[in-house]
Amino acid sequence: MISCKGETSDAVPEVDTAKRVSIKVSQEGLVKIDTYFKKAWDSGMYSSKYQTYIDSALMIKPDSAYLWQQKAMPLYKARKYSLGKPFLKKAVEYDAKGNLEYSGFMKCIFSKEYEESIIELLEAKKRFGDGYVMDHTYNFYIGLNHLQLNQFEKAKEFLSKSKKQQFLDFPNDAPEEACHYLDWFYLGIAEHELGNYEEAVLCFDMSLMVYTNFGDAMYYKAYSQLSLSLDDAAQNTYELAFENKLNTINEDNVFYEVYPYQIFHKLSPIARSKK
Repeated sequence: MISCKGETSDAVPEVDTAKRVSIKVSQEGLVKIDTYFKKAWDSGMYSSKYQTYIDSALMIKPDSAYLWQQKAMPLYKARKYSLGKPFLKKAVEYDAKGNLEYSGFMKCIFSKEYEESIIELLEAKKRFGDGYVMDHTYNFYIGLNHLQLNQFEKAKEFLSKSKKQQFLDFPNDAPEEACHYLDWFYLGIAEHELGNYEEAVLCFDMSLMVYTNFGDAMYYKAYSQLSLSLDDAAQNTYELAFENKLNTINEDNVFYEVYPYQIFHKLSPIARSKK
């Protein structure tokens, strides 16, 4: 479980990999694994044959974190989260450093298991330090999880940590470039939810300095402006948002999932309307 302060009481157990003996595979076995893996992809990653071929490879190398991750990934992309979850857990078990962060990401963006995602990403930070997964910081995804749990102060805290982390990692870049445009966007969302509308507008503007026609940022900026009684400016921004509604969040995984606070997506009636 996770407390309102984000402290964990059910952390991912550490595995003493130094005591684990890796299963050795002969050259012949390696060739078979490679053959099964190629056949899996030739079958199409959403097919049952894909799973069968990966299972055949795992019969030879059952401690391969990569194969377990490859077994889980297409199931998550097919929204079969409960089927993929045990396999993702196996990937973490055999290689926490390479997969704990990935599991946290998948539970944030795909299966929407926000509390579990926070636990795993905090554990990754504890064990391996601050890092990045799928182009964003661990702190970024922790912030998104808190947004989705309506824990807006915690969301702001971790999104601010993500911003500072990127400023340190990219000291020669301008602020709007050093910090990813989605960090600015979600920090703006957190400020808006907290009623800090001036700060929210500033964050949305920073996001728009990089992604200049980002419709979602314009949409929320308009509502922040409206909350500041800037009615004319809000109306203009609102109209611009709909003019740019095709320019939504452009992460690779928007082909599989709707992102938090994403207004303009194909499942949204707002995206399908003229205004």
